[in-house]
Amino acid sequence: MTGRRAPNQPAFVLHARPFREAHWLLELLTPDLGRFTAVGRTQRPALFCPCLVRTHGHSELKQLNDWRYQGAAPLQRGAALVQGLYINELCVRLVPRFQADEGLFGVYASTLLLLARPAQQAPALRYFERKLLEATGFGLDYRQTMDTGEWIEPNGFYRFDPARGFCLGSRADELPGSLIQAIADNNWQPARALATARLINASRIQQVLDGRSWHSKNWVC
Repeated sequence: MTGRRAPNQPAFVLHARPFREAHWLLELLTPDLGRFTAVGRTQRPALFCPCLVRTHGHSELKQLNDWRYQGAAPLQRGAALVQGLYINELCVRLVPRFQADEGLFGVYASTLLLLARPAQQAPALRYFERKLLEATGFGLDYRQTMDTGEWIEPNGFYRFDPARGFCLGSRADELPGSLIQAIADNNWQPARALATARLINASRIQQVLDGRSWHSKNWVC
């Protein structure tokens, strides 16, 4: 702590790696500055802990001046910890630098809390993936088909194109409209809803990454 102006920017550490002697390169997510990299002299940073930071600098690499934790990390071990690393990697891969988004920051924070509850883990991940795609400009339209512009009907059948979205189908083994609508409403009661949402989101994310590696894609439920 410097004893000067208090840190005032809420943040989470998405990734940290050693940098020179006793310094760390931190990938931070904040509501006002979005995702950015800062370098600071600090002890090993903790992931998933809400904190306040103060940075300065006019280049893309900011200098971390001050820092304090605001609470304990909700994810400590096991599957929840792995899934937290998964959403961190998605943020690093997909969120543009310095794209402010208070909504996404709030979804990230609430997702960490939900991942600490085993029964909520899969629904929380599917919701986070969807909101992240929307926040980065790659969201899907669950209301209309991308090839014909027709409304998706509960009794219709559709196919999913990762590059476009939902398109009109013709076979009964394709996605029923009722299932697409359930996913859109975050209704996970239908038996296939969570598994289908996972496949849809993963296919879309892979298409957006356009060949870039995605190390944690097989880690989550």
